Amino acid sequence: MHKRPNHHHSGNRSPSSNVGGSTRGGSGPKPQYGGGQFYGGGARTPYTAGSRSPVGGILPFALLGGAAALAFWPGVWLYGAYLYPYHQPYHFHNESSNRNETLNVLCGCGTYDVCSCDDNNSTDYFVSLVGNGSYDALNKSVVNVAKVNGTNSLLINGSLPNGTTADDPNASSATSIRTMAQMIGFWPAVAAVLVTVFLA
Repeated sequence: MHKRPNHHHSGNRSPSSNVGGSTRGGSGPKPQYGGGQFYGGGARTPYTAGSRSPVGGILPFALLGGAAALAFWPGVWLYGAYLYPYHQPYHFHNESSNRNETLNVLCGCGTYDVCSCDDNNSTDYFVSLVGNGSYDALNKSVVNVAKVNGTNSLLINGSLPNGTTADDPNASSATSIRTMAQMIGFWPAVAAVLVTVFLA
């Protein structure tokens, strides 16, 4: 696997930095979900893919299976990806089928990307992400539905452009050091995930 260089300073807004974190004024795309509180993957503050998620404390695992497995995800990850299985399933009313449904939630980030996957348990976030539950209405660059290990699951693309940081007007070098300490990741467990297309 080819490795891309990255920087290891919290809150680095350099276009090549995959650290995330927060800086005064922020950089890159702004949070768009849940009334502008959350990034696509559910986090308020982005972080390095492969690290434990900041709020939900989710440890990721590496997605194996090459291009065939990755092809069904709402993201283009040339160097593989880390998957974050959310603790809480998503309960919603599917207007297309007029049924109440439940989906497990998996969020993924490219191996060398800034990541926004986090289990925030916010109804406003999921409503703004999924809408009325219609498969055809999903923004499939961010979210999709597929069978994962035989279970229908909501798949979320939590990748953000390198250099993305959240806005923190009180950001200082002291907070940067603290954020760096909080974002030290663990070597994720490697697991194979079988993904097949789910047609609603």
